[in-house]
Amino acid sequence: MADKGMKTDRNQHFLKVSRADVDQLVTEIMQFKEFLPKVLNSDLVGLYKKLDHCEQELEVLEAENRKLRVELDQMKMHHDSEIEAMKKQNNSLLEDGERYKEEKYVLKCQLSEASQQMNDQSDYCSCMGAAVCTLLWRVSRQQESVTSLLGGNKAEEFLQITSRTVESYFDSCAGGEEAKENSEEFQFVLALVGIITNMAAAAQGREFLVTKDSGRVLIDTFMKVLGGSSAGKNVKMRNLILMALYNVSINMSGLQYITKKRGILGNLMQTIQGESDSELSLNAARLLQSIVMEPNSLTSEIFDSISLPVLQNLARTAKGELRDTLLEVMSDLQSYHTGF
Repeated sequence: MADKGMKTDRNQHFLKVSRADVDQLVTEIMQFKEFLPKVLNSDLVGLYKKLDHCEQELEVLEAENRKLRVELDQMKMHHDSEIEAMKKQNNSLLEDGERYKEEKYVLKCQLSEASQQMNDQSDYCSCMGAAVCTLLWRVSRQQESVTSLLGGNKAEEFLQITSRTVESYFDSCAGGEEAKENSEEFQFVLALVGIITNMAAAAQGREFLVTKDSGRVLIDTFMKVLGGSSAGKNVKMRNLILMALYNVSINMSGLQYITKKRGILGNLMQTIQGESDSELSLNAARLLQSIVMEPNSLTSEIFDSISLPVLQNLARTAKGELRDTLLEVMSDLQSYHTGF
């Protein structure tokens, strides 16, 4: 019983196959051996090689892809940090902008307040200057007052201030600002010129104006105003300037200084011929007469600058003192022409 059991257990490891199945299996193996080389040709082998190469390249690409993803993540983190920094910077700039706006507004208010204060001070100074200079203008009519004015150490400084003030005033008029004769500023400048006119009416004052540098600068300023378009319709101012120059021309050195300035005779002729104000024309004619009545001051250039026919026509239409003055100018010129 024991031997029989062991035999049965041993037969369980084997499979009983029929002879026909074995022959068929052999036949199929021989067929595989015959047809397998035909199927596994060089193309298929090449494809397997390509597939293997592609698998290798795929692995390289995957590695590069992983590397690029890591770099992309790093760049994204860096970019995010830059964006965050830019946001912080932008917020800081916005805060600075708001602070600057507030500071600008405060400064604008301060500037407006300072400008208003400056305007108030300017108006006050103009008002004070007009009042003081008007009083001084009246006082300077006296010979003793002129002597007192010139005796101090502020006379030259006063001439410098007058020259700068007159020039600045007419420069502002040339810039388009129309002069208002009822303004304190105009009255201030007018009073300054009036003081100089009274000063030049005295022999000591004429000498002071001609010999001092500040005085000659002031004379140049007066002649510049007469020759410029900025004088405009300031008849009062121009009358005073012509009177001042006439007073200066009484001094021989003053006359020579005036005649050396080019264009003065042309300006005088234009004033006599083109002005409707009779007093202005008369003051211009007086200055012209003062120039031509002195033989030592006459030159051929001066003579050529004055048209006798024009003077004759002006004398025919003029009246009173203006007509007499023009006739005297013509007589002096004709005498000079005969002697020349």
